[in-house]
Amino acid sequence: MKPIIIVLLALVFTACLSYRNLKGHSVLYKVYKIDSVNSYYLIYAKKNDSLYKIVSKKDSVNCSNKIRLNNNYSFMLHSLLAKSRIGNVSIDPKNMNVNCFAFDKETFICLEGDSIKDIYHADNVKGLCFIK
Repeated sequence: MKPIIIVLLALVFTACLSYRNLKGHSVLYKVYKIDSVNSYYLIYAKKNDSLYKIVSKKDSVNCSNKIRLNNNYSFMLHSLLAKSRIGNVSIDPKNMNVNCFAFDKETFICLEGDSIKDIYHADNVKGLCFIK
């Protein structure tokens, strides 16, 4: 009877730790370049071997947590390609030949060959301000 209780307690403990790690888990992206085009910032970040191009509208906000080079952030990213639709039909990004996105009449932001294959926006970025 004791071995069963010990095994059950170990399983419950492991499940609690796993849940806590998943709930509090945040993916960190390291910012390696910041650029701008017209009224948009381009924040280049990497996670492991993947590169990300994050677009943020320039905004004049009071910012206590400005995004800086070589710092890590837990961006809440959303792909622009993944949301492509025609009417009610989702378009598979693998079947598209998209190179640039028009953000306004003067601003086109493009993919970058084999290194940047998607463009993202982040829910927790406003201008160059990281919102926790």
